[in-house]
Amino acid sequence: MTTLHQKLSGIAPMIFFPLLIIFRKRRYVIYACAFLGIMLLSGCYLNFFRANTQPSIDASTMTRLKSENKYFIIHFQNSTNGLEDAFVNGDTLHGKLVPIAPEHLKYLHPDLPKRTRFKKVDKKAVLMEVHLYTNDKINIQDTFYTASLASFDKLDVYELNKSATNANHIISTVGFAYAGLTVLSFIFLLVACNCPQVYVESNGNYDFKSGLYSGAVYSTLERMDYLPLNTISPAAKNISFKIANAKNEEQFINKVELLQVKHQPGKKVLADRHGHFFSYSNLMSPVSTSSRENRDVQNVISKVDESYYSFDNTSNKNGLSDIILTFDKPENVNKAKLVIHARNSYWGGLVHKEFLQLFGDGYERWRERQEKADPKKLEQWQMEQALPVMVYLKTPKGWKFVDYFPLIGNTASRDMIMSINTAEINAEKIELKLETAFRFWDLDFAGMDFRVDKHFETTVLKPDIARSLDGVDQNIVLADNDDQYTHLTGENTISFTYKVPASNTIESSSYFLVSGGYYHNLEPITGKTQIVELMKFRKKGAFSKYSREKYQQAEEMSAVFSSSAAGSSTVKPN
Repeated sequence: MTTLHQKLSGIAPMIFFPLLIIFRKRRYVIYACAFLGIMLLSGCYLNFFRANTQPSIDASTMTRLKSENKYFIIHFQNSTNGLEDAFVNGDTLHGKLVPIAPEHLKYLHPDLPKRTRFKKVDKKAVLMEVHLYTNDKINIQDTFYTASLASFDKLDVYELNKSATNANHIISTVGFAYAGLTVLSFIFLLVACNCPQVYVESNGNYDFKSGLYSGAVYSTLERMDYLPLNTISPAAKNISFKIANAKNEEQFINKVELLQVKHQPGKKVLADRHGHFFSYSNLMSPVSTSSRENRDVQNVISKVDESYYSFDNTSNKNGLSDIILTFDKPENVNKAKLVIHARNSYWGGLVHKEFLQLFGDGYERWRERQEKADPKKLEQWQMEQALPVMVYLKTPKGWKFVDYFPLIGNTASRDMIMSINTAEINAEKIELKLETAFRFWDLDFAGMDFRVDKHFETTVLKPDIARSLDGVDQNIVLADNDDQYTHLTGENTISFTYKVPASNTIESSSYFLVSGGYYHNLEPITGKTQIVELMKFRKKGAFSKYSREKYQQAEEMSAVFSSSAAGSSTVKPN
């Protein structure tokens, strides 16, 4: 069973790696770590006991407690003593009165019925104590003690308060995670793949939907994106959305288009990265899944539930992480559609942030060179580093590359589709391999549809309003994919409003925001250019290796705090 401390260890790298980014000088790391350590050790992972009070005492209870090697303490009117060699004969308690051992002096008068805390070092002592209370007085010169069980009006058997202790440990873990998320939130704009941000109007409010063409960080990586707006009602009469600039960025938006796709009821529609639309329904889950550790993550990716496979397995021969999906193949089927629900991970954003720091003062010069580079070579480098999700089909001749799912950023997850030619697969099973850099993606769902696409109609809707925040009309600039761009800076946005044409058909409608462009990161990057380190990224799979190294560093740092948190706890929750 996974303990809370193990879970803490799992999330801790996401907490401590941002600290390594923010506090680059060693003394600041020490200060930050000391602060978190004090927070952990002072208020987290506390332990509580309860008295389990009984108003009367019987012989069977005393005999049972004696067999459990409990330490008996008697509270008299005029003294409090320990009782050694206790035994019950009939209804009479016998024993030897002694001074209370030092380790049992700390919790003689707990503030009951409140939850009473005890320290780790006192665990053994406090959880073996039994307190008996009587109105009798004792002659302190007496050593051998005899009394009727009826003379005791209360019995406290100290035991672990599991509910209070477990609740505190859970809150501590959540609190620690929240502290980490606070750190992550503090640098969120620095590590997220921001890109142009899309907000869709719903009941008068604009809700964040996703980013566009993530990873197109200079003009030579400009590309089109096909964002499904699946929160829009099929019966909508008006559609409004905004495209906003992200902090520390500038946007160069080439084209914005709203597509209405009419299709059969019960079907869903997606566009692949090339702009080809496909319908699907009743997706088949894989019959088996496997990673290099032979972990079966079938349940993890069987439905969209924010339970992710994070490509965190050991590296394959290319230094990458992967997962193999096996599907049943229907007879006489030559084409299939793979649908995944996924996102780029926050870890990937952190590693990309750290990668950019290697350029130091030379970042601007490097970006200027990339603006003149061959787009095909830049795309090839991304594929060699497996920054997208690379998809391979198992054929009689081995693994065959099919295509890739492009970067979509870590601000939101998304459904994506890919058409796969299965004509050369004569077996009853289809095997697919999804491969990417270590922890660069979170996979929520994967399924396949082998049905033939039915007819659907695509219509380009013309906006009634396409206006930037400063009031400038953007209709003409954003109408085509050409050399005219809308330049967004600061907090500027573009607002779009459309009227949906009335329809008399029984077909359903889905909507897609189609947009192309690129963006620049304007965050200042300073320091010395790490030329030797940057040269390593010419090799295939270097980004994955770099990600593993950074994750290991963060784990090593977090292990110290996980150990400290465990050390401050007296017991592990059940």
